[in-house]
Amino acid sequence: LPFACMAALLFGLSAWLYLFKLENILVQVEDSRLRFTLDDLRADFEKALDRGFRLAQLTNAQAALDTELRQDPDLAWLCVLDARGAVIFKSGAGAPPALILPPGATAARDRQGITLAVPLQDDTGAAAGALAMRYSSHARDRIVAALTLRLALAAVCATVFTSTVFAFALRRLRARAARLLDQAAEALHEPRVEAELPPPAATLTNEVRQTAATALVEITAARHSLSAGEATG
Repeated sequence: LPFACMAALLFGLSAWLYLFKLENILVQVEDSRLRFTLDDLRADFEKALDRGFRLAQLTNAQAALDTELRQDPDLAWLCVLDARGAVIFKSGAGAPPALILPPGATAARDRQGITLAVPLQDDTGAAAGALAMRYSSHARDRIVAALTLRLALAAVCATVFTSTVFAFALRRLRARAARLLDQAAEALHEPRVEAELPPPAATLTNEVRQTAATALVEITAARHSLSAGEATG
């Protein structure tokens, strides 16, 4: 069980780090693509402004916004603001009637999506208005949710497989250790059979044993003599 918990934690942490990195990459790609789309529209609008037209006079502005909205279903709305911040062209539902003109390119991201805006300048460099768009993050959320489910299933399968292999290996090790202990216990309980010694070695062994026995007898007699002397003295 502890190993299974550690494996689940490890695989889960790896999956979370992968999803975190992937989501950051998707956000960067999304931001880059939206900024490119908005900059492309701004270039077209500013070309018309450089020829002396005003924003309200751009008859193809509405068609350009509608085309961009049809090409990307996750675009919530696109709008063109005049110099006062009022919306003069818009495409998509939910576009606000007015916005504060941005001093530069801005991006505000929340949990539902991102709102981008870029200023428009006329041929003199003065502020003529702005372009703004709202993009929904539903597509990215769907991708992350699908990958989360797949990685969760993969992490569960990897945890179960790793835990099974570990449990099997641990059981084999325990069985082997128990078998070795049983063999050692049987070896200790078996009677020992002394090996037969060659004649010279056997003779020397007997002499050593006799000498030791004689010494033990002499030491015992000496102890008795000392004891008797102390008793008579």
